[in-house]
Amino acid sequence: MITQQDLVLFVNANDTSRHTTSANTSIYPNLGLLTLMSALRDKLDADGTQLGYLDGVVHSNETIEEFIDAHAHHLHAVCFSVLTANYGASIAMAQRVKRQNPNALVILGNDHFSALYERIMQRQPSVDFGFNDVVTGFADFVADSLRGHIKTPETYPGLVYRATDGTAAKVPEDAREYATLPLVDYSLADSLLPHQELYLQGQQSVYFFMRERELRSQVVDIGRGCVKFAGRRLEGVPLNACDFCGIIPGSKEIIWPEVDKAWAILENAYRQGYNYFYVTADELPLTMWRLLRGMAANQPEWFRRLPQSQKPSMFGYARAEAFATVPDRIDELVNVLGLDHFFIGFDGLSDISLRVMNKQPAGGRGRRDLPMAHNLEALAGAVDRGGMITAGLVLTHLGITPQIMAENHAMLTEIVDKHPKTFAALDFGPVCPIPGSQSFRYLTHPEYAEQRAAEHGLRVDREFLESRKDFYRSSDDFDMDEMIADFVRGCCPDVTMDLVHEYLTATEDLANRHGIVIGGGV
Repeated sequence: MITQQDLVLFVNANDTSRHTTSANTSIYPNLGLLTLMSALRDKLDADGTQLGYLDGVVHSNETIEEFIDAHAHHLHAVCFSVLTANYGASIAMAQRVKRQNPNALVILGNDHFSALYERIMQRQPSVDFGFNDVVTGFADFVADSLRGHIKTPETYPGLVYRATDGTAAKVPEDAREYATLPLVDYSLADSLLPHQELYLQGQQSVYFFMRERELRSQVVDIGRGCVKFAGRRLEGVPLNACDFCGIIPGSKEIIWPEVDKAWAILENAYRQGYNYFYVTADELPLTMWRLLRGMAANQPEWFRRLPQSQKPSMFGYARAEAFATVPDRIDELVNVLGLDHFFIGFDGLSDISLRVMNKQPAGGRGRRDLPMAHNLEALAGAVDRGGMITAGLVLTHLGITPQIMAENHAMLTEIVDKHPKTFAALDFGPVCPIPGSQSFRYLTHPEYAEQRAAEHGLRVDREFLESRKDFYRSSDDFDMDEMIADFVRGCCPDVTMDLVHEYLTATEDLANRHGIVIGGGV
């Protein structure tokens, strides 16, 4: 029987130590947690259970810890969204929960858990369950646990649990659930403490164009996956993915809703007071083109009736070859759907860097072109259409040399000096080999790193990598700065961390010289 004391807490902890990218910033809510909350609330109806959202990036981890201390006695479950950067803080909070209320369930999800769920379940007794790439299974599981009758594990798609022998077991996710996900109630972010207005204040303080245009931005999910997730996988990691990508997709590499549902998702955000949509789906003009083309051809009445000045706009990710090889797509995205800001992975900039990071075109038209040519054509396409670009820049990669770093920075400087007003932000840093990525595999399998570097005439420090591989094969909690330093030492023996910091400073100076946002939280 559910009581008035039941509380299910959803936590986005702040980073354990200094985070080297802008992936966990305070200008957007954690959409995954809000989606889980919306789905669970629909399962519970009006039964007295309280759902609470806390973001340590906004309110500090100390605030979350104080809340846990004050309310531990009626916590039914605490659900953590864990990336590599905030995993340590999340585990510390989970242990805090269990010390004060051993009966409370601790449930983990998101990329770090998806990559390392087996060792996490083995090493962390405070973690009871997890979920991979799923919402409905989670909502059913927690609702049943509140009612005191959890069914057999296979009932809950995506569930990670301990089998009778103590090993981690995983129920496959059900990709069909994506079409049935609930519309997100963004007000759930304010269920315990104010969050949404603080996110909006962060947007206004970071982006000048959001201030000038009085934009209220919100994150939306109208598709998942990437064209580079197709093909063979090794231990769940797509071999065709870019080296630094730590996303482990579900059984379907690409999935999206029907056109009407996609428009309903956008209308839902618009009706809740938002007019600038951050579309989280990867590589929109390539991966999601059929969906977007259908949306452009079937605009709903509420959208068509709005005066042009009041129509919401969108921004999202794009692979550069989409701009270069199919420019008509970009015109439709900009002129019909209102996308005016694209995140493009410029990354290393030189052709050799893009090839080493596996950033070359995924196939089709343009696959024989030089990779950097697509970046330059994409830039020109944005300039011609008056659009904005946030450029993703990866300053290190497998086997990089001082000469390659110098060439990359020189090209970046030339591009930014020529088109400074096109860049909304520069989001840059050295590779952090997070679990789930090919770059993490270089740390766990030195022979693989050596082979891949040799394919490009580059080298690694095999002896150092051998000395560290057991640590990366067995640990579940990593300090990101230590990971970066180990990657540079073992996978980039021709450069030093001092040189990496020189280029970090030089890139920061370049952005500051033109008033370009650094990172920007996207």
